[in-house]
Amino acid sequence: MKDVVVPRNLQERFTAPPGIAFDVFDAPDGLAIRWAAVAPEAPRATVVILPGFTEYIEAYFETIRDLLAAGIAVFAMDWPGQGGSGRYLADPEKAHAWGFEAHVAALRRFLETIVLPAETPGPLTLVGHSMGGQLVTRFLEEVPGIADAAALSAPAYAVGVDSPLPPGPTRIVVEIVNALGFGEAYALGAGPWEGQAKRREQLRPFLSTDPERAAILTRWTEINPPLRVGGATWGFGRSFIRSARTVVEPQRLARIGVPVLIGSAGKDAFTKSGLHGLVAESIPTARVITYPDAQHCLFLERDAIRGAWMEALIALATTGRLPG
Repeated sequence: MKDVVVPRNLQERFTAPPGIAFDVFDAPDGLAIRWAAVAPEAPRATVVILPGFTEYIEAYFETIRDLLAAGIAVFAMDWPGQGGSGRYLADPEKAHAWGFEAHVAALRRFLETIVLPAETPGPLTLVGHSMGGQLVTRFLEEVPGIADAAALSAPAYAVGVDSPLPPGPTRIVVEIVNALGFGEAYALGAGPWEGQAKRREQLRPFLSTDPERAAILTRWTEINPPLRVGGATWGFGRSFIRSARTVVEPQRLARIGVPVLIGSAGKDAFTKSGLHGLVAESIPTARVITYPDAQHCLFLERDAIRGAWMEALIALATTGRLPG
């Protein structure tokens, strides 16, 4: 991917932290995965940021700056099929997947071949938002012994307002459409990025109560078409739903042996926040912190909410223990 163009008149807090470097690696399935890394002079811990659906590393520059200020080294990865990573289909705006197994495999390779060999200090904390939170949960279930802790921001264990149908019918329809051979077509209500402007505007208030931060998710894509994801395919929908149903099985959650902090948004319309408590009950060491007035994106919320979440995250990342 070519160099990303910086939006005009962007506040410094939303720009790239000094010293951040980008590169790519090949996932096990051959897809090129973009990643970034930056560290303070004397880091005392390491965090790996794993964005949500349609997101990209640039949307987390403010968060990365805050972590650096707290003495934490930061790695970040764009998931397969979005951000600056490779795409599975000829149409780069289609968010597609043939199963989230590839996403877990890409994360494992990233950690084993790039993050761990860098020998930055522990604890090593995986930070996942929304879809990224679901995938981090799955990774912890399936690949023990790498991460020391995890912080999950509004982990998406179910579809929400972004689905035109309730979860039950959605699951049935998605399976039928895929079985009929339409897995690579845009799902109902999804489409190319240019045609989704009105929908993005309608959904923005459900992302954050801070309009300036919420706008970050589109400011970069407006002038950087390679970062765009227009909408999900039916195949992606099946991958998401199947993975979500698997991840929340109590016997799988019980395998997780590291501290897990879940930040739950009280007004979340993109996923079922009620599932967060149920998930935490099955993890031996987990804690849910609920932010009653928060919308979906805790990292993009107004200062009062975001500051409290960042304080809890940093406490976990620097000690490897759940905050009191």
